[in-house]
Amino acid sequence: MERPLLLVEDSDPDAEALVRVARKLPLSVPVVRVPDGESALDYLFQRGAYVGAPRPMLVLLDLNLPGIGGQEVLALLKADPVLRTLPIIIFSNSTEARDVSSAYSGGANSYLFKPGDAVGLQEAARALECFWFNAARLPGLEEPRG
Repeated sequence: MERPLLLVEDSDPDAEALVRVARKLPLSVPVVRVPDGESALDYLFQRGAYVGAPRPMLVLLDLNLPGIGGQEVLALLKADPVLRTLPIIIFSNSTEARDVSSAYSGGANSYLFKPGDAVGLQEAARALECFWFNAARLPGLEEPRG
């Protein structure tokens, strides 16, 4: 299986819309979705139900999650010596300058605002596609854990 995009999103409508748009792009990448920060950490650290899960090539992370929030997930990933090179794009409703600044200072590779309409969602999906092809496949981003 090709390495997936990990979507960390608690909103079913947002997740379904993004996956629907992504399927229409020439990009053919499996999308794995988890609904909260705890599940994201389990998936990324391959714990519990996610032992042996394929390592994602890219993480699309919502900031406002139930339980462990997106900023905390970001901090834990960037603190891990193996996972810190994993590209992380924040995908959030927040347009607050402090949230954007905090995400970048925490190590996020990019910050996309969640659009409110289908056209904006298509533009966001195209931006992800561009990031995927131009950054996520760089040498050195191979399987970090054995």
